[in-house]
Amino acid sequence: MNRREFLHRGSAVTAVAGLAGCVGSSASGSNPDETDTTTDSETTTDSEKFSGVRSADDDPFRTISVGDRESVAFPDNNRSRGVRVWNAAEEARRIDVQVAKSATILVDRTVEFAADAYLELALNEPADYDVTVGLADGETTTVSIERSQFDCNQAGTDVGVMPDGRVESMSMSTAMACPGPSVADSALSVGTGECGKAHSATVAFEGEAVRVDGRVKTPTPQSDLELAAATYDRDSDALTVRVRDAGSGSTVGTQCIGEVPYEATVNFDHALPAAVVVVHESMDETVEVARTER
Repeated sequence: MNRREFLHRGSAVTAVAGLAGCVGSSASGSNPDETDTTTDSETTTDSEKFSGVRSADDDPFRTISVGDRESVAFPDNNRSRGVRVWNAAEEARRIDVQVAKSATILVDRTVEFAADAYLELALNEPADYDVTVGLADGETTTVSIERSQFDCNQAGTDVGVMPDGRVESMSMSTAMACPGPSVADSALSVGTGECGKAHSATVAFEGEAVRVDGRVKTPTPQSDLELAAATYDRDSDALTVRVRDAGSGSTVGTQCIGEVPYEATVNFDHALPAAVVVVHESMDETVEVARTER
């Protein structure tokens, strides 16, 4: 295979555009206007540290897309992450490339690299990944990329297979603070009550929303409910959902202590909260019914 065949061009991944040579992970608590980068070099044993992909080629010869972006919630706050794998030798070599997510192998290939060529892995879905790289039939090195590294920053990782076969790696990221959760809107739907004596609630995190399914103990099954509050506290990173007995509706029907079912939905901007607290207010009681962490 000649060099022209090796250097078939592919488009660069957005997550690492403009970041060549800048390495590290994002810094928390940064000023939103800051766009500095931090550095973090791994597995370096030479006196001269690995400084990322230094290929003479402007583009990767191949881009391998892992996962898709369509199902990613809050895409601006969960950007894709690129991994560039570089043959840092002056000769063509076969390199093993493997990508695993939660012990499931998503990519497992032996790729022919031209001298000084590199390929790009586009990790599109935020998750914990293990990227394993090494010369074919030789020793391999695994680089871990954590879910927490997927955020609003431009970020990526460079992995170099050095001339002697060692594998070096560096991570890159801008250091801009990312916006936190913010309640966009909320809604409550109320079902038909029946006799009962208990409060209950379950919480689900679904995409860009929190859903609460519950039952409020009320004076009668005919009682109505209202969403008293759906408030997010930044300090505790928690959403509190308060559902309140709004008084009796029709007096016609079974007279007993009731349980009235409901579904509350709270939509968020930017991110979901770390925890949800559900409180019921009914029959002169305020009861914390559920506390769920994401």
